[in-house]
Amino acid sequence: MAPISFSGTIPSKKKADLQAIAVALDISDSGTREDLQGRIKRHLEQHQSKYEDDPTFSGLYGKRKKSAQPPIGSPDEREEKPQKSPQNTRSRRIVPLDPRETTPVDDMRNVSMMLKNLPISPDAESTPTTSTRPSPQKEQRKPESALPVASVQKTRPASKPIAEVARESLAKLQVSVQKHTRTTLLTTRAVLSDSTNIWFITALLELFYILYMIIPWQTFELAPGSPSQFYLAIPYPPARTFLQPPFWTVLIHWSIPTILIPLIFGLLVSFHPANSTSARTPRVIALDPLSASIVRLAAHVAYPFRALNASLQGVDVIGQKWRLLTASVVVAFAFAEAIFNAPGAFAESRVRLRAATPRRTVPSEDTPVSITVTGES
Repeated sequence: MAPISFSGTIPSKKKADLQAIAVALDISDSGTREDLQGRIKRHLEQHQSKYEDDPTFSGLYGKRKKSAQPPIGSPDEREEKPQKSPQNTRSRRIVPLDPRETTPVDDMRNVSMMLKNLPISPDAESTPTTSTRPSPQKEQRKPESALPVASVQKTRPASKPIAEVARESLAKLQVSVQKHTRTTLLTTRAVLSDSTNIWFITALLELFYILYMIIPWQTFELAPGSPSQFYLAIPYPPARTFLQPPFWTVLIHWSIPTILIPLIFGLLVSFHPANSTSARTPRVIALDPLSASIVRLAAHVAYPFRALNASLQGVDVIGQKWRLLTASVVVAFAFAEAIFNAPGAFAESRVRLRAATPRRTVPSEDTPVSITVTGES
């Protein structure tokens, strides 16, 4: 029977083959496939000199063989080798010229004489041309930075046409304008949908109109060299206007029915459910716009502008018609806001009232109740 021989790589073996190899090597064959592979590899590496020449296990080492010493030739053969390869002889003679190596001082003359009397052969003349040619491996190892600029420019993506770029920029600008316009409109609507803001805005408009009418405005002109060209006129109020009593009298009579009286009643009178007396912890509202608007309309109707106009001409700058119209519009907006917010405010007040009310515990039927009767003696 022919002896068994193992060949091939250890990782490609099955577990049964690995167990057979372990039994042949007289080592443990227990464990997983990875354990057997590691155990067999370590054993073969530790005993390489023993099993590498064994035909049974030499196939497990693959193509690795012992490195044999090169045969030592005769002196004649060693002398023939330099003659067959003149390139090697030339390279050996050039080695002492390397600046990194030093030549003894005594041998410098011999080296210089050898360089001067160097024989010129056709092979030697062709050697520099052949040696200067770069090998294909070196050409392949050139870094990418050494490539021509033209090849790098070809890889760059082509720029988009100017018309397409302008179209994309215009589309982005349109989307941005629409977004900002929508945000501005929503913010403006939120401000103007508050009756308190409407109350203050109408008061400011009336104040600006009164100041425009009663102040004798003067202008400061920034005129250029010739009068026919464009010039800029800046209006400003004269300082003496603020020192005259009629100016402050008009402002006081306007502010009493428009700001002062409505503000007092708006702070003191409120029918909002959150400010009701039934709430244990009422949520105080600084100003009730509905109460202030109602009182403002009533004050403009009852304020004696006609009697004051007889003694002080021009005290009613706005006029009764526009005063009543402005106050009526403010009252209408305040009513609209109150009607819209009434259900939510009522529900909120009910929730807050329930949260503030203490819970009452009712005794159950099973709970014993003790009754004490006291009789008269």
